[in-house]
Amino acid sequence: MRVRWLILAVLLCWWFAHTAVIRAQTPGNQASTHTVTARVVQILEEGVTTVGPVTQPYQRLVVELTSGPEKGKRVEITIGVRDLNTAGQRFLPGDRLYVSVSTGPDGSRAYTLLDRDRSTPLAVLAVLFAGAIVALGRWKGLRALLGLGFTFVVLNWVLVPLILRGYPPVPVAIAVSFVVFTVTLFLTHGVGRMSLAAMAGTSVSLLLTGLLAALFSEAAGLTGLADEESSFLQVVLGDRAVSPRGLLLAGMLVGALGVLDDITVSQSSLVFELRRANAALSGWELFSAGVRVGRDHIAATVNTLVLAYAGAALPLLLLFSQLDEPLLWTVNREIVAQEIVQTLVGSLGLIAAVPLTTGFAAWLAVRTPAERVREQLHQHAHQHY
Repeated sequence: MRVRWLILAVLLCWWFAHTAVIRAQTPGNQASTHTVTARVVQILEEGVTTVGPVTQPYQRLVVELTSGPEKGKRVEITIGVRDLNTAGQRFLPGDRLYVSVSTGPDGSRAYTLLDRDRSTPLAVLAVLFAGAIVALGRWKGLRALLGLGFTFVVLNWVLVPLILRGYPPVPVAIAVSFVVFTVTLFLTHGVGRMSLAAMAGTSVSLLLTGLLAALFSEAAGLTGLADEESSFLQVVLGDRAVSPRGLLLAGMLVGALGVLDDITVSQSSLVFELRRANAALSGWELFSAGVRVGRDHIAATVNTLVLAYAGAALPLLLLFSQLDEPLLWTVNREIVAQEIVQTLVGSLGLIAAVPLTTGFAAWLAVRTPAERVREQLHQHAHQHY
């Protein structure tokens, strides 16, 4: 039954997003470029050249288009001749690529190498990931994969189209986050008091995170244009440009949700497990024990969050380490301050999630007979209290 409801929800989300995109399109805004796949057939020339101050390898390639209206056509493309090839990429016959096809006003076409086609290794990795989850979690692992698929569909077919249509990013992100964690939580863990406690803790913590993010983004004067992707997006959207600060806050909310649900589910499950093991424990005793365990969980999770952001920004950290300026100046740069606000606001949301979720779970657990707790934890059946 849960799977059928999930499929129905996915189809509804796709229909809504597809309708939104169709309505947003007009005949005058059709792109003059499209992307196709291609395969390297022959290397015409290769060597080393200088582009500006950079000495780099270059290649002239003959590729065969493997998709699109010109499938089967062979064209010549270059890499590193006029453009930068700082990564030193080289291609061999048989390598698969993505190529941009641009059509000029006179109908002429230009072909530009975009990137290597990495779909095969990514697909193999995805299969290994899915297999590992199902092998370890079995039916519950399969439900977790379905929840992951639902999350992907909603983010790409609902969140993105709605923001592109001009809806405010923050309310859209909040609404989508609530839908995502509610569906995935109930799908993976079933409908019961344990799930309700986790949902309540996640909801309140997410709202608190959003308030803190808005408050300190405003206080720090963050514009949302610190990285080049945000600036480039405004150029691409043109008249349809969205609020960069709104996008920044929406990103903080979606990013925080990914860690919040882990904390809240763990805390709620812990409290109900304590209730199952010792039905004589009072609500306060359950709360105190849950918070004590939650402290260790928070310490590890916050450190994980900081390391995740630091790892993503490692090239930036290395770049700033080469600048001859005080540390305070580096921290004051918006692109660094933005990461600091995001990390600390997310961490505050995690810290708040422990007592909030533990309190909700303890309140519900003492009102649940131990036998029903045992059934909920170990049978994962639908429960309606």
